[in-house]
Amino acid sequence: MKAHPQHSNLLLFDLFCREDRIVHFTTTREGGVSNGAFSSFNMGNFSDDDPLKIRENRLILARMFYTELESFITPHQTHGTVVLTVDKTFLELDNAAAIETLYGVDATITQEKGIFLCATAADCVPLILFDKRNEVVAAIHAGWRGTAGRIVEKTITEMQRQFGSSPGDMIAGIGPAICRDHYEVGDEVAFFFEENGFDLSDTVVANRDHSLLRLHLDLSEINRRELLRLGVPDSSIEKSNLCTFEKQELFFSARRQSVHTGRMLTGIMLER
Repeated sequence: MKAHPQHSNLLLFDLFCREDRIVHFTTTREGGVSNGAFSSFNMGNFSDDDPLKIRENRLILARMFYTELESFITPHQTHGTVVLTVDKTFLELDNAAAIETLYGVDATITQEKGIFLCATAADCVPLILFDKRNEVVAAIHAGWRGTAGRIVEKTITEMQRQFGSSPGDMIAGIGPAICRDHYEVGDEVAFFFEENGFDLSDTVVANRDHSLLRLHLDLSEINRRELLRLGVPDSSIEKSNLCTFEKQELFFSARRQSVHTGRMLTGIMLER
């Protein structure tokens, strides 16, 4: 990933920058108005930050792209596997109905132009997809529960079913997330993955510390392997090597700061 040429507090995927039909971004924690644990560019609508400051942060982001707040579709994620298609019917909903529809959604897909599909994260894995042939985009929030529930597969399946997409025509971006070294999990998490058919070879390591066995999970790599399994070419996947836990000057981290912290936003839009 690299810094945005005009807005240094935004990050871009090299793969996606080569496509002139889309706009995309990942925010960092720099450049906003929030304070304390939310300092300063908090994008988390459902965090404990001052709602007025969250709104101002989002207005700052919207102005960067010369668009309105309504152009950003950001679900109320619940670490599930619900995939929502953002179509003309959804876009015609009033604000209250749209908020209700977005509750419990962790992935969105669309062929509509001029709107950003977004995913918030602060250690979980944000992913974006672009079907270059059929011009379909997706934004996915993949925590460990969503990953184990195969949210990437469910998203791609919906893209295939509704728009005729093929994984071979897609490019994928895996954004900054917590790295394996800092993502300790319990035995029950690893068991849940294995129970759901995941091969955790080389994605989980066990360290002994004072006679305790501690498991560390590589969530980004698991999602990369899911994309490969589903047919997305290796050369069409870009995975960030930035760790949200380690890069405290750049990113919020729920593991480092507790869940009462800010969120980054990753978004993708089809150009009009």
